[in-house]
Amino acid sequence: MALAGLCRVRSSGRAAPPLRRCLQDGLRARTGEEAAARPPRVVGSRLCLQSWRIGAVAARLEARRVAAAWLCEAAPAAAVRQAAVAEAAEEFKVVYRFPGIKYCRALSRLKLLQTATTLAVVPPVCYLYLQGQASQTVLLYTTGVAFFAGVMLYGMSYFFRRIIGLIYLSESGRTVKVAHLTFWGKRNDIYCPIETVMTSDEAGDVKGELLLQFKRYDSKDTLYFTTKYGQVVDRQKFREIFGELR
Repeated sequence: MALAGLCRVRSSGRAAPPLRRCLQDGLRARTGEEAAARPPRVVGSRLCLQSWRIGAVAARLEARRVAAAWLCEAAPAAAVRQAAVAEAAEEFKVVYRFPGIKYCRALSRLKLLQTATTLAVVPPVCYLYLQGQASQTVLLYTTGVAFFAGVMLYGMSYFFRRIIGLIYLSESGRTVKVAHLTFWGKRNDIYCPIETVMTSDEAGDVKGELLLQFKRYDSKDTLYFTTKYGQVVDRQKFREIFGELR
């Protein structure tokens, strides 16, 4: 019986190695399949690096495009500022002067004050009329005066804003500066190249007219000046701008 048990042990010991080999082979095959299904780490890292590089290049190109667009938008504004600084730094000589412009400015501000005062009176009169303390005649009279003052203010400001007080010409002879009034009675300067200013013949003016026209090719606005009540300080430069009056 001991011999039979020893034979069984030997027989089972002989059968164990083939079973162990089968388990090892199955484990190796499974490990190989999982390794084949899993992407290589090296390839994955390379792909991530390439995608990161492509994203960085795209971001850099987008930043350059935005910077170029900003420079294109800022260039005209910078050019305008540089032109304004150059015009302000350049010296101008007086060519024409209208002494009566100070009276026009005073009258324009006085008319503005009068209109504001008249319009301020209308609400209290309306309130008194609603309370029965003012007649309808007073209400209509106050409203009519305020309306007439507004119309007169518009007409006078329309005229005063187009009266030229001073005309300058730069030392280089390329830029003309014109000073006129605004709606509030303040001074406003206009800079324009001499090539854009129409001569008196092109504007349709003749010698002896009370008001002469100041027109430009690049603008529809028309300003006025007078040689009868104004003073031509430099006739040579005046002829350079407007030519000879016929």
